[in-house]
Amino acid sequence: ADDIVEGICRELSVEGVVSAVNYNSPGQLVIAGNAAPVDEAVIKCREAGAKKAMALAVSAPFHTSLMKPAADRLAEEIMATEFSAPETLVVHNVHAQTESDPEKIKQLMVDQICSPVLWVDCVNTLTANGIDSVVECGAGKVLSGLCKRIERSLNAHATEDGVNLEKALSEA
Repeated sequence: ADDIVEGICRELSVEGVVSAVNYNSPGQLVIAGNAAPVDEAVIKCREAGAKKAMALAVSAPFHTSLMKPAADRLAEEIMATEFSAPETLVVHNVHAQTESDPEKIKQLMVDQICSPVLWVDCVNTLTANGIDSVVECGAGKVLSGLCKRIERSLNAHATEDGVNLEKALSEA
């Protein structure tokens, strides 16, 4: 599954940038990069037996090395900003671990621009640390749905509107 897609990306990386960028759930892996090798990877993934392989309309090749110029510009701003140690632990999507050192958090924020999102590992880290409820804040319910696919025992809520926010607050 993931290893097959990663192999296809490695094989096609000689044609340009193409890499795994979002480990969304078991069996759901998003790739990104230059258009031609991504299109070729979609074809090769279908040929390798992928249930679904399709191009998504996105505005940039997020979480790839192609984002390095943006990461460099962000780094200038982030490094000039004073950070404090977090009061609540945060699992960072770059390495799926927590971090409390403000200087390391700054670097993680820059690194996430060009690094894959390890969402499956993040959810596993949460559950390994005793978290049994998650609340997705904002519009949509993609992440709460992915959480349920990764760990069915999680009590996952989406808060896309006031009704769902109230429900989440009463059940969480």
